Amino acid sequence: MLIGAELMVQSLIREGTKAIFGIPGLSNMKFYDVLYDYTKNESIKVILVRHEQAAAHAADGYARASGFPGVCTATSGPGALNLVTGIATAYWDSSPVIAITGQVPLSSMGKLSFQEADIIGIMQHITKFAIRLSEASEIPKWVKNAFYIALTGRPGPVVIDVPRDLWTRNTNGVNIPQAPSIMGYNGFRYRAGSEKVKEAISLLINAEKPLIIVGAGVMWSNATNEVLTLSNLLNAPIVSTLLGKAAIPHDYPLYLGMMGYYGRAEANQAFLESDVVLVIGARISDRTLPSPKDIESKKVIMVNIDPTDIEKQSFKIDVGLVGDAKNILKDMINALTSLGKKNCKCEWIRRLIELKEYYEAMYYQDDGKGLKPWRVLKTLRDVLPKDTIATTGVGQHQMWTALFWDVLKPRTFITSGGMGTMGFGLPAAIGAKVAKPDSTVVNLDGDGSFLMTANNLPVAIEENLPVISIIFDNRVLGLVRQVQEMFFNGREFSVDLGYKTDFVKLAESFGALGFDAQSYEDLATAVKKALRENIATVIRVPIPRDEPALPTLPPGGSLKEMIIRASRKTG
Repeated sequence: MLIGAELMVQSLIREGTKAIFGIPGLSNMKFYDVLYDYTKNESIKVILVRHEQAAAHAADGYARASGFPGVCTATSGPGALNLVTGIATAYWDSSPVIAITGQVPLSSMGKLSFQEADIIGIMQHITKFAIRLSEASEIPKWVKNAFYIALTGRPGPVVIDVPRDLWTRNTNGVNIPQAPSIMGYNGFRYRAGSEKVKEAISLLINAEKPLIIVGAGVMWSNATNEVLTLSNLLNAPIVSTLLGKAAIPHDYPLYLGMMGYYGRAEANQAFLESDVVLVIGARISDRTLPSPKDIESKKVIMVNIDPTDIEKQSFKIDVGLVGDAKNILKDMINALTSLGKKNCKCEWIRRLIELKEYYEAMYYQDDGKGLKPWRVLKTLRDVLPKDTIATTGVGQHQMWTALFWDVLKPRTFITSGGMGTMGFGLPAAIGAKVAKPDSTVVNLDGDGSFLMTANNLPVAIEENLPVISIIFDNRVLGLVRQVQEMFFNGREFSVDLGYKTDFVKLAESFGALGFDAQSYEDLATAVKKALRENIATVIRVPIPRDEPALPTLPPGGSLKEMIIRASRKTG
């Protein structure tokens, strides 16, 4: 006879769970009590975070680094509510996170009981699925279903809410399901028949200026090799969304970088000049394509596992292929091989090389006035291993990283895209390090973003997770300040963080290494020491307060209105 808490732990282990991130409290305490025994025999690892939001972000980082669902837990009321931002972040970025939340007893529901909150009502619009259990015997079924839902189709988070009395309830003869069973849940139907595939290939081989846009779906489908093969066969350059950076090695000659609101100018210009666009595993958000007018004259082919991403676009999709990107791209490669190629598109490639050289000459300048973000990132890239996993917070540093950090291996770039959640970087790095203990993990963060979740630095110390945090420190909420300067008449307000915070002392107070890098040589030396000492480290890198994140666009602007050089505008 097993109680509900034992069923939960055994069910999670059965599905392959190796780690849980969370904080215990009244309504999940019995769950933790049972976990105690399983951690002693090393069946599972339990990471105590310092705030529940970090539990969700850590589970998210774990999921993105490993490709397997990350698991987090919190008690009822404020504990579960603190997960909301992290769960929404995972939902917007299609990351498979499973949250196990405690709830007040069944008999106490609806009575404004201590730490009662309608978590299902709150979470249902920011998850793929959320369920409150009413019987302990349901636990194995819904754990099995949760993993299936989180990973099938477009990945995403699932919440299982467990009333406190179910943890201790005895169960007899519980059926352990061998397969998921969810009434009314059906996977998306594959809609990429041979005729549609041939139609797509015909458009591509007859294009004068084809372009491939990759999103995070390429990473989740493990379709990087297929994308590169297709690009080679077509002589088609590749640009990415922010999350799509994780899918393509940046040393691939035909990769131009991230396009969009803060995208590289050559990537945006390539998009504007292209005539046929193949979108793979991307939903084309307003950050990638701020103005639909920029795509109206083009032929568009979209590959997506979620048909609603094709159906809801405000622009015309000429060929929509619904299904797993890896499988569809294999069909496209086979069709292309049989149909042959029309031309080498040499003029198109030459044009893009010219664009890249032209804009790079504008990016990579150093006037000697302070440390330059692009050179900071180049210094880091030169001293860190090729398979280093990089996470970021949100702000100017994220845009600099999107522009200038070279991803050399798939699934090694983790950031908050759709939700733009400040504070994401450090806990996501912790989760990534738990998932990939043999990989170097670096958190490329800003001072404002880092401080939002810096209370989790002790987690890295106490759990022996040697993540390295690089703090781009300009003492200001930089991206907000930049917008105020450029588009609000320079009326900078409520953005200065002050000059008293000492990141080196902060790191050392938690037991981490702390460095203040005043030069690129200091930075390289600090990183090498962090790698050698193999301990959590914080490295402050001072950045001039007015260093802009460029290119950018005016609010509501088109890619045709790229701002390459800093200039104040009125609004």
